[in-house]
Amino acid sequence: MSAILDALVKLEQSIGKLEGAAVHIETALSGEQRDMFGGGKPPAANGNGIDAGLVAEKLDSAIAQMETVLQEGHG
Repeated sequence: MSAILDALVKLEQSIGKLEGAAVHIETALSGEQRDMFGGGKPPAANGNGIDAGLVAEKLDSAIAQMETVLQEGHG
């Protein structure tokens, strides 16, 4: 279970970094006018084309697995 707890701590730290980066990007874009009706989706901020939906799906799956493991550990 220690490996899982270590992974959860690292995940929490990474989420904090991700939230900070999102705030930074939103702040940087706050003065820009965004086109709400035209064109496709904007490119990823870092240009690597990350699929946000796929990332969300993977995070949801990991959360569900960790919830199961933690419930079994406290069951």
